[in-house]
Amino acid sequence: MSWTLRSAPGSSDVYTSSADVEVYAASEHVSPLSLFQFECDRNAPNLQLRSANGYYVAQRHHRTVKANGHPMEAETLFRLHWNCGKMILQSLSGRFLGIINSGMLVANATIPGPNEEFGFRFANRSFLILRGRYGYVGTSSDHDLMQCNMDEPDCIQLLPCRQGIYHFQAQGGSFWSITSFGTFRPWGKFALNFCIELQGSNLLTVLAPNGFYMRSDRSGTLLADSKDITKECIWEF
Repeated sequence: MSWTLRSAPGSSDVYTSSADVEVYAASEHVSPLSLFQFECDRNAPNLQLRSANGYYVAQRHHRTVKANGHPMEAETLFRLHWNCGKMILQSLSGRFLGIINSGMLVANATIPGPNEEFGFRFANRSFLILRGRYGYVGTSSDHDLMQCNMDEPDCIQLLPCRQGIYHFQAQGGSFWSITSFGTFRPWGKFALNFCIELQGSNLLTVLAPNGFYMRSDRSGTLLADSKDITKECIWEF
């Protein structure tokens, strides 16, 4: 899975890129050097970021971060945390990755702040097909609400908005809407903000516009009413 990382160290958002082995945030536009491949170990809560030069992002001496790592090096492993759709990366030393004034990426902070938060954008995916514990997410002629136990999925078009936030567009061009009960309908007139949080190589959670995680319910109705991430909140995509 390929994606771009975006940070806001100053007044404007910039994309994180790799040049040779340096990793920095200096471009307001996506380029091939802004692409990172997300690799996750199913048996451990760690991830690796493979840069455009073919090497992996790694923490080096004096808290520097370089794109010169090899896949078996422990220094290339990072713990992923989420804050409302924004990524926080923690190195093996316990330090959090962030952008300093020069634009360089370093592992310096012991407590994450705004400079340690990154937005991400899928680089090779413009839609989602979600499968949960009871089936696919989709619509049914028998229900006016979105269902989560379908045999056939609906295609959800992803419209990137800002850091970590997407609009969900249904088939036909309308948008996902949410009711006061945390249920969904696919014919909204206005785009709402959904936060996508990656939980594995092909797993994610969705933070809905009401501030709750979207989950599958045994009844078959798709709901957004969970404060915590449970098994019903994990979606395969």
